[in-house]
Amino acid sequence: MRVVALISGGKDSCYNMMQCIAAGHDIVALANLKPQSKDELDSYMYQSVGHQAVELYAEAMGLPLFRQRTNGVALQQEKIYTHTPEDEVEDLFDLLANIKTQIEFDAVAVGAILSDYQRLRVEDVCSRLGICSLSYLWRRDQKELLQEMIDCNIEAIVIKVAALGLDPTKHLGLRIDKLMPHLVKMNEKYGLNICGEGGEYETFTLDCPLFTKSVIIEEFETVMHTNDTIAPVGYINFKKFCLLKKPNVDENLSFRDRMACYRVRSPLAHLMDLDDLEIDLGTVTDGDNFDDDASENNSIIIDQTDGQVCFGELIETDSVSCIGYPNGWTWINSLTGYWVDDKSPVIVALEKLRDLLQERNLELTDVVAVTLYVRDMTEFLNMNAQYASIMCRISPPVRVCVEIPLSEYTPILIDVVAYKPPSKSSSNSNLPSITKHTMHVQSISHWAPANIGPYSQAIRVGDIIYVAGQIALVPGTLNIVEGGIRQQCRLSLRHVSRIIKAVDPNIQLRDVVQGICYVTHTKYIHAARTEWEKRTNNAIVDYIVVSRLPKDAIVEWHLWAHRHNSRFEYEETGCCVDNYRVSIRRRWNYENNVAAIVTYISSGSCTSLSAITDSLETSTESISAIGLEEAFRYSLKRLLRGEPTSTPTDAICSLRIFYKVSQDQKPICRQLINATLNNLRVEYRIVATVIPVLHLHHPNTFVSICALRHNT
Repeated sequence: MRVVALISGGKDSCYNMMQCIAAGHDIVALANLKPQSKDELDSYMYQSVGHQAVELYAEAMGLPLFRQRTNGVALQQEKIYTHTPEDEVEDLFDLLANIKTQIEFDAVAVGAILSDYQRLRVEDVCSRLGICSLSYLWRRDQKELLQEMIDCNIEAIVIKVAALGLDPTKHLGLRIDKLMPHLVKMNEKYGLNICGEGGEYETFTLDCPLFTKSVIIEEFETVMHTNDTIAPVGYINFKKFCLLKKPNVDENLSFRDRMACYRVRSPLAHLMDLDDLEIDLGTVTDGDNFDDDASENNSIIIDQTDGQVCFGELIETDSVSCIGYPNGWTWINSLTGYWVDDKSPVIVALEKLRDLLQERNLELTDVVAVTLYVRDMTEFLNMNAQYASIMCRISPPVRVCVEIPLSEYTPILIDVVAYKPPSKSSSNSNLPSITKHTMHVQSISHWAPANIGPYSQAIRVGDIIYVAGQIALVPGTLNIVEGGIRQQCRLSLRHVSRIIKAVDPNIQLRDVVQGICYVTHTKYIHAARTEWEKRTNNAIVDYIVVSRLPKDAIVEWHLWAHRHNSRFEYEETGCCVDNYRVSIRRRWNYENNVAAIVTYISSGSCTSLSAITDSLETSTESISAIGLEEAFRYSLKRLLRGEPTSTPTDAICSLRIFYKVSQDQKPICRQLINATLNNLRVEYRIVATVIPVLHLHHPNTFVSICALRHNT
């Protein structure tokens, strides 16, 4: 991409330029906001100290520099920025909009490391201008990052200090390589940000590999802003400066050639830690660990020549279920989309969703999570654009998208979770109100995949964290990683781990309670399960085979976590129904206000309830309506165990029911499942989505239920 680099003169913006070049982008111009009248603005957004010498960067790099004045006034200081006239963010918008009238560019480079305040405002500006934000330093380990800058010959000096442990009389003017040992000590002692991301100190870059000329400061003054005895604040004003041509540097060399002798890591080099997770899987390859019968079943369902599903299940258009709970949670399941005149299925489904929400005094902004089941993943880009036209742009819900065998008449199936705190004036005002926190990172970085589209990486409501479906995108390129199922599992699970840790630094992958692993072939299940279980055994995870995933990934993780997962219990139970076996794994917290189960209904011997045998045992008889109702009732009772026994129960049971379908054989029909659910709704408050898939976790299993209940 053609990139305009936002520069402040500091080390971070300079090193981010080097990262952009290492990622294959072209820096075409520089941009800077300078103070209107005084030297130090103390802005929330921009570094202004040292602004006098920023103009030298244009000649040092041989690039045009666009500058604009700013008063540095933050009128809108909320975390989520909305357009506010006269705010300092609008100065950035005006600057970049002006540049767009003069040169073509696709992205803006910004050196943010940890400031959501800064990142969200840059992303807002980029979104309005239709360009990308490149923040390759985002959430990097600061000690490692500063050492990288030093190793890559970023020669920067400290020009402002404002933190406990830093002294203007000692540290102003020091080079970062000389100051780093002290910064590490202050980090250990006081928690100081080693890269100064908390405003502890600011720097000015005198030289870096991209420069053909070095900046020389000939005269300066030291200004003591506040002479506090604990954390004095002081900065340097440049009075006289010039450029000095660097010896043996060819000005005609490209930026990439100028930094060729330095080890600036590319996007793929940031995946090297995946090899540290090497797992002994014996001789596992992408083609191992699945039986011939399972492979044949897959070929029955899919035309292997083009990967298209040969048939599709027709979904009932009137089966939508929507139930709200007094504490603010609402579940909407089995929402279908279909063509209505010139309206696409996505638009129809989302308009129905909006109407259902409005009937319950909710809005699209209250939606927390969306699962989108589609018939044809080749339409993903079109569907995404249509989805974005209706769903909220600011703090959108998390989303999972998979392709399943649906009919052309009902090509979209959606389930939704929403949350709105109870109104203070309502009868439920005595219920505890919990806050929704959204993490929507749209900047491209090396941290985790940017969600430039209309969905967030994660949303936390109280103690529950919903995570968007994660596939193995290389964060720096947004392409699927090479290397097969194991590499895809490792990278996508690294994404999950980093995302939930960013939501809450005390949360880890082991705090996942329940999840679904979608794969595109039965042969991937073993490796996916092994990769997961090497990291944690805490969660109950189901493995579902679908026909296609976004970006042609072969694995996608759909997970949710809880901040107090260590207080959850676990059990395995089961029963026999006719010639079928019902196996349940259940987790619930100490207070019993959150519970989750995964149920398998399988054919074969009932001698083992805790696990499905490896042998293939196919029943010649389909399960009866009475038998299916008994199996479902048993699952619901386990999910509701410990709840009051009133009929109907007040607790809401949210169910995803996966059933296996094939062209020649249907072990169970969706009509029977829906009829069973209708019978049970007399006793239970059920919201359910019935989902046709290619295979479940084992050939003997023909129904899998992932269910959730939470009352908080």
